[in-house]
Amino acid sequence: MAGNWLVEYSTSPPPSNGKLGPFVGEARQIIDLKNKSYINFLSVDPASWLTAQLSARWEEWDGILLDDNETTSSDIESNRGDFGASSWKVEFLKLEIKLFSNTVFEKSFKNTARVWKMTYVDELSRIVRAGRTGKDEDDVVFFMSREEQLL
Repeated sequence: MAGNWLVEYSTSPPPSNGKLGPFVGEARQIIDLKNKSYINFLSVDPASWLTAQLSARWEEWDGILLDDNETTSSDIESNRGDFGASSWKVEFLKLEIKLFSNTVFEKSFKNTARVWKMTYVDELSRIVRAGRTGKDEDDVVFFMSREEQLL
């Protein structure tokens, strides 16, 4: 799963769905498995004049549902097996928006977590459901394809 993934389709809100205000760009997720981190990166062409970058870290999810407004836990999601094998608890770290490579907005997060559930993964594509609590009813969907690496 390490590497760059292009978001082909998503039901998530901006900017993770490829939109920022009236602008539409390409959304990517760049996963670093070794450091248990990822970046959601949106760039608007030409020449990536507008970008948004959300950095996050992750750990295996233990199945404990997250509260809607904080990362404190409530109930354990029933009827699922080894949660960590296919699900991550992600903690958002920082959002940065740049215009012509100049930072115009920056926000650091504290206690902002989500649950990512890997629904399908192969060498070329992934389907991920992500939500505020870990409950299926608050999930949004991402379909991503592996981005070719240029040599």
